[in-house]
Amino acid sequence: MIRQTSGNYLRRRRAGRLAGALGLLLALVLIGGGMLPVYVGAQGIPSMPMAVTGTASTVTPAAPVPAGTLVQAYVGTQLRVETTTDAEGTYFVLIPAGPAGTVTFRVAGVLAQESVTWESGEVREDFNLTISALPGATHNLTMAVSPAGSGNSTDVTNASPYAVGVQVSIQAVPASGYRFANWTAPAGSFTSASSATTTFTMPDQDVTVTANFEVGGPEYTLTMAASPIMGGTAYDVTGASPYSEGEVVSIQAVAASGYQFAGWAVPAGTLANAYAAATTFTMPAQNVVVTATFQVIPTSSGCFIATAAYGSPVAEQLDVLRGFRDGVLLESGAGSQFVDLYYRLSPPVADFISGDSLLRTLVRELLIDPVVWMVGSAGHAWRN
Repeated sequence: MIRQTSGNYLRRRRAGRLAGALGLLLALVLIGGGMLPVYVGAQGIPSMPMAVTGTASTVTPAAPVPAGTLVQAYVGTQLRVETTTDAEGTYFVLIPAGPAGTVTFRVAGVLAQESVTWESGEVREDFNLTISALPGATHNLTMAVSPAGSGNSTDVTNASPYAVGVQVSIQAVPASGYRFANWTAPAGSFTSASSATTTFTMPDQDVTVTANFEVGGPEYTLTMAASPIMGGTAYDVTGASPYSEGEVVSIQAVAASGYQFAGWAVPAGTLANAYAAATTFTMPAQNVVVTATFQVIPTSSGCFIATAAYGSPVAEQLDVLRGFRDGVLLESGAGSQFVDLYYRLSPPVADFISGDSLLRTLVRELLIDPVVWMVGSAGHAWRN
């Protein structure tokens, strides 16, 4: 039987693909064309995350997964980012920079059939994930510590009960004067029993997972900082410095009025997500300063690169781009996150462009004008 497709649905699909094409074009020109890497090398801008979006579905039944289904992206054994699906089974993730490798996905804890190689700044649209079926939630997971009072153990996924085979994200945080030793459980398996942050594969029974701690170990000071100082405040939410090597610390950035969070910067240690205002930081074997960076919120409508290329914030071409941003990109989760990423990374690029008349001409004629033409030509689709 052939399903009838409504005009509104087709328009949304065309507009969605146009949004993806715009994002991909910007990424390819700014990154692949060599413009952004030159500036990154000179100014120290962090690598861009990889954007991946699509639909998560089951084979049996052949349908998108329900709204709120957990989607996790791993690089190797490291959980890079997680999200949930919307009412149509669509997901969107920005996979932050880190060691490169193959990105695997888990949907409701089940390994998806698809994988992709992580690449900085790449935009993968319509990257659909498939699992055989949703698991049935049947077994309880209980978290424990040993000895009592030596720390905390947390089921980060927080969706117990689980089906057999589901991978659960878990985390151990030592109390002051202790250090993490290992994980133990009577059944099931760990990705790494010696890592404070890891995953646990559920067995076919109820199970208690225990974080074991031991006394001692050198402790290191964690200092929180903000750049610029007036841009906001960085918090050690765990609030238990000094810490031992490997301890996982909850941190948070709060922007001051007129500023927005731009990312974290650290000389050592590991961030779970360098672009999330609330995230975790794994302590290195040294004293360390963790800096939350902020940037001024634009007082204009914010088409930074296009404004620099045309030399005016009131150029008529900007109206086309603003209309597309407000009417398409900001109407979806994926588009909104792309706009946020653009606002975080484009101001220094725009500054770099504005100082060179030749570069402004090249960017205007090779990038902005084609995008304006593409968006304007398809206006009948996305405006309706």
